Amino acid sequence: MSKIILSMMLIFSFNLFAQTTPPATTAASSTAMKKTLVSVKYFNQMMGNVHQNASRFSQVMTTISCNHPVKVLKETSADGKEFLLYGDNNWNFVTVGPYDGFIMSAYLSDKKNECFEEEYSKFFDGLELDITDLYYWARLYDQYTQGKSKVNQ
Repeated sequence: MSKIILSMMLIFSFNLFAQTTPPATTAASSTAMKKTLVSVKYFNQMMGNVHQNASRFSQVMTTISCNHPVKVLKETSADGKEFLLYGDNNWNFVTVGPYDGFIMSAYLSDKKNECFEEEYSKFFDGLELDITDLYYWARLYDQYTQGKSKVNQ
């Protein structure tokens, strides 16, 4: 019985210590990046993802579809360096809803696009895709490599 009481007191003392200890200030908080809105662009693919990092293999923050407005941001460090493109200069830092993340620059356009799901809305709605299906289709789009071949013909 005394071991149980001693264990309970130990747990409560750690909990009390955690509640009364002020949060430590870190060097990262003093060197936070300043975010500035550069422009609003539109997503130009059928489906896609906002990634946590500037990599197609990184964690997905949210899934978006064609013509979804995206706020492109510029980050400025404390020493005045500006960052607009990331990775191999292929990714933009963006805000979509409550999420800050990265989208490939090639997937963003200045004007609204002609989208398949808007053009053929009855067909697209007839597919009855749920959110999981949309996520996996967007992950598939992440894996596509688009461009021209560099092989001489």
